[in-house]
Amino acid sequence: MMMKGIPSLKKRLTTVAAAALLLAATQLSLASNQAFASYNYALGQYTWASNGTSSNAVDNSVSTIWQPSFGGSGWMIVDLGSVKTINQLVVKVPSVGHLVESIAVSTSTDNVTYTAQTSATYGFYSANGYTNTINLPSAVTTRYVQVSVAPAGTATMIGELEIYGP
Repeated sequence: MMMKGIPSLKKRLTTVAAAALLLAATQLSLASNQAFASYNYALGQYTWASNGTSSNAVDNSVSTIWQPSFGGSGWMIVDLGSVKTINQLVVKVPSVGHLVESIAVSTSTDNVTYTAQTSATYGFYSANGYTNTINLPSAVTTRYVQVSVAPAGTATMIGELEIYGP
């Protein structure tokens, strides 16, 4: 009788161990997806602009800025290096007082044809940490991201531009 119970117990333990391994693998998979979603695709990527030093906007330092011209309009493009799926941009400026600027985002897979994604006027001030998050209407597959800025009563600048995927 005891012999009959041991294989049954062994079978149950094997099933429990397999379930535990499956659960652990699922949790690792979810953790890696979460880490992937928080990666800044723009960091250190190649950029160019209408004028100004656009690489300052992707150097991980909010104190170095891209400014097209003091109080003027301009655009910058970030080459993500390969096609990525994105859904969010984070724009930061240095803490220099209250700034208001219009920002438009367009995307392209070929750097020839750009599609407008969103545009709005944003305020940058101490209460929001001089940071604004721009959520795209839906996730977009793109390689090139164009950010255009225009003054809305104050100077235009970007201290740091971050681009994220879902």
